[in-house]
Amino acid sequence: MYQCYPHLPVEEKLAQDSHEFDSLYELAVYRRLKSTLPSTLKLDIHPVVKGCTFQEAAFADFKVSSTQSGKSCFIEVVGLFDRTFTAYSSTQKARKDETLRRLHRYPSSQRPILILKDMVCDPEHVVAALRQAIGAVAEDGLRTAA
Repeated sequence: MYQCYPHLPVEEKLAQDSHEFDSLYELAVYRRLKSTLPSTLKLDIHPVVKGCTFQEAAFADFKVSSTQSGKSCFIEVVGLFDRTFTAYSSTQKARKDETLRRLHRYPSSQRPILILKDMVCDPEHVVAALRQAIGAVAEDGLRTAA
């Protein structure tokens, strides 16, 4: 995978800063978030999402929040699918419904920013998605994310 996607970290233990990650894609997004996030914003890893559809509470991948604005934004990394969301492999076919349920469980007021696997492999797309999340919570909008 590393030869095809040189922007991703090489295969290694999927842990950093005492956090365990579910996929290489999630770890790559975490590393990019740490280098992109302004110091005025808070990053939560695997935070609880309350009031979910289909279940009382669930865990997200990331949450960016601001104590100044009182706003927060969830980020979901979908490492199994690209932007077409086409299921090519038997694993993708088996997990497609579960993945869609996971993405649709958020309350309408807390829809997450999605980062799909082909976006992770393109630093410009990842940074654009992270800036969108940062802009959603920052006090002064997108100027903080620039």
